[in-house]
Amino acid sequence: MGSVRLENVSKKYESGATVVHNVDVLINDKEFVVLVGPSGCGKSTTLRMIAGLEEISEGTIRIDDAVVNDVAPKDRDIAMVFQNYALYPHMTVFDNLAFGLKMRKYAKADIETRVTQAAEILGIKDLLDRKPKALSGGQRQRVALGRAIVRRPKVFLFDEPLSNLDANLRVQMRTEISRLHKQLRTTMIYVTHDQIEAMSMGDRIVVMDKGVVQQMESPLTIYNTPANRFVAGFIGSPTMNFFEGRLIAQEGLQFEEAGKRFRFPLTAEMGKRLAGQTAGEVTLGIRPEHIGARSQSSAGRPLTVNVEVTEPVGNEIFIYFTIGDVAGQYVCRIPSDIHPEAGKSCELFFDTSKFHFFDKGSGRAL
Repeated sequence: MGSVRLENVSKKYESGATVVHNVDVLINDKEFVVLVGPSGCGKSTTLRMIAGLEEISEGTIRIDDAVVNDVAPKDRDIAMVFQNYALYPHMTVFDNLAFGLKMRKYAKADIETRVTQAAEILGIKDLLDRKPKALSGGQRQRVALGRAIVRRPKVFLFDEPLSNLDANLRVQMRTEISRLHKQLRTTMIYVTHDQIEAMSMGDRIVVMDKGVVQQMESPLTIYNTPANRFVAGFIGSPTMNFFEGRLIAQEGLQFEEAGKRFRFPLTAEMGKRLAGQTAGEVTLGIRPEHIGARSQSSAGRPLTVNVEVTEPVGNEIFIYFTIGDVAGQYVCRIPSDIHPEAGKSCELFFDTSKFHFFDKGSGRAL
């Protein structure tokens, strides 16, 4: 078993700064959970508190129902993989993998077995006699992973382990880590600021901002039904577009942009969901893939825009555009066989069935 429970956990420094506020999450046994958020949101601090490398100021941390607040890191049955590989440069790969086991007085035969098994799992068996300086970045990261695997811990903790790798190697290594999770069937908690990593790897995602958990759900649930404007804007690439305005009850329900320069009639289904929300200002959100160069559904509504920049990215094009004198630049993604010209206007279609609405004051989803 390797469940982890954080009960109203907070971290406050002597300076008075509180960097983690009342985190209350349950990570189930054998689950892969990703903590994601911008720099300074408290995700790494939360991970370090689970590891015992940071003292908690308030709350309780349990591993398999045992309170570990005052348990030393070495006694928590966890293994941590850091952003820097932290390999011993004078030791071979074998000795790097075996070092922790030797310190714990494991038998030589057991060490040999564990190191060999870990090397086979990671595909580095032919590198055991090399030293770190003779390895590539990806190979060094595999050795760092192997050093955690040989421990056979209840919980693996990853603190942005791929941030030093190039783009192609990051994709390869996140696939490797996901494969490892399925093969080892062990609880994994992974910290990253990269929402693509979070979406592609996690069984569930914990989105954090300013030390507060904003939402904890499966990747697709967070993407399709964000709890608030912050989550909606952080998860997704390119980011969600936002328009300020209000809802008005006219011929059903309509969204009117703040400057009254355009309106969008809403679908009957969305009108039912938003019934009674016509008092006060709201924020309309729509993802780039739900704005097209031609109507993709009966719910599509046209709007003339000014094309500012086009970014071909292979099978699709990102179009950055403005709308009249409405403040802000927006983005959509369209098929690569359509080529709108920068500096000119074109008609884009907004799928009103894919609109998201947020309270202007609190940011919560309506």
